[in-house]
Amino acid sequence: MIQVVAGAFYMGDDNSLTDEKPRHTIYISSFYMGKTEVTIARWNAVRDWALNNGYEFSENQKYPIKGPSWYTGHEPTDFPMNNVNWFDCVKWCNARSEFMGRKAVYYTDQSLVEIYRKGEFYINSLSIDTEASGYRMPTEAEWEKAARGGVTNLTHDYPWGYGLSGNFANYKLSGDPFDDWTTPVSYFNGSQQISFSVHSNGGEAKTANDNKNKLGFYDIIGNVSEWCWDWYDPNWYQNPLSKKQDSTGPEYTEEETGIDFTSFGSSEILVDRTNWAKKVHRGGGYKSDPDSEGDVLRTAYRGVEFPDVSLKTIGLRTVRSEKHDALWFDIRPAEFSRWYYLDWYGYFFQSHSTWVFHENFGWIYPVGNGSYDNWLFFNSRRKWLWTSKYAYPWHYDVVGSEWIKDLSPNGEIGWFESHTDGSKSNWGYNN
Repeated sequence: MIQVVAGAFYMGDDNSLTDEKPRHTIYISSFYMGKTEVTIARWNAVRDWALNNGYEFSENQKYPIKGPSWYTGHEPTDFPMNNVNWFDCVKWCNARSEFMGRKAVYYTDQSLVEIYRKGEFYINSLSIDTEASGYRMPTEAEWEKAARGGVTNLTHDYPWGYGLSGNFANYKLSGDPFDDWTTPVSYFNGSQQISFSVHSNGGEAKTANDNKNKLGFYDIIGNVSEWCWDWYDPNWYQNPLSKKQDSTGPEYTEEETGIDFTSFGSSEILVDRTNWAKKVHRGGGYKSDPDSEGDVLRTAYRGVEFPDVSLKTIGLRTVRSEKHDALWFDIRPAEFSRWYYLDWYGYFFQSHSTWVFHENFGWIYPVGNGSYDNWLFFNSRRKWLWTSKYAYPWHYDVVGSEWIKDLSPNGEIGWFESHTDGSKSNWGYNN
């Protein structure tokens, strides 16, 4: 992920559509955003873990448009995930957080106990853990700041400035071999192909360049549009709250949306869908026509769709706040006093200091953040190892400059195997 540093920028556009006016400044705190759109491969890896850990997703997410069979430059799943509704994306963010050992952001209750894992649930700001380090949907303001490449004093039509061609992005008739199809993420890195086409919107006459934006993001325009957190309000920029630091968009009640939130998805709902509030998605996609009214591909353009709708032209790009979770926040009490359990690192006894007695390694001294950045001092060896929920059973030995694998799950308690030469060493308290 790429850091977008804190600061103010110009959002919106005074020279185009009404819902983009007025252009205004807004201050956004530092955050991290994915360098690319989430790929089908990454979605599937997290989704498969999530399905075994209490999550449920809609049926459509099983059927994204993948890379074409004729293209062999990348795997078919190296293309952006699509055909996912907004609810699935929010749940997937939570799943990715848990998968990586981070604290989840979205909950179904205001006490922040029940992680949002199932159903189609409308979450309000009171059910968001703003101090969690986990993955989440970008706000409209975060997305636009990142898309503009960190430029704070100008408002360009596109991340690179003005003018559009098939050299820059994948859109309708952009002149690349993938017309009417998605391109692999990071495809526009200087090695993209630009095919001659009499129907191309300027693509055939351009030289291929590395077209990440000024902050390093790829496909921020085109390929697939990207879901954002915000509800859509065409007059939102005229509301003074839209200029509030770290704005998350309008908050809607059931009365304002016409939605019975408790019955969403039920046949009992009889309200007219045209009265339902929609969610924002940004950046345009492979079917977007730059000659359309307002030009969907402009950075300021605000796409909208019902949150329960899945389209092959909409995917996601995740962000996370610049926060850190407490070390091993996810431990659970074990049967005996002061014994605890980590579902990825096993049982340990918590002393009155930071030292813990691990069932396989004896006394260790853990420091770090959550279950994603853990340094462990092994008293038996007087050395440090690094690991995480995602990396385990692998640990990194800084002194030896190598990865070593914990063999305890295979019954070799306290033993590690070198990735370099396969040799074994005992880090347990019985060595």
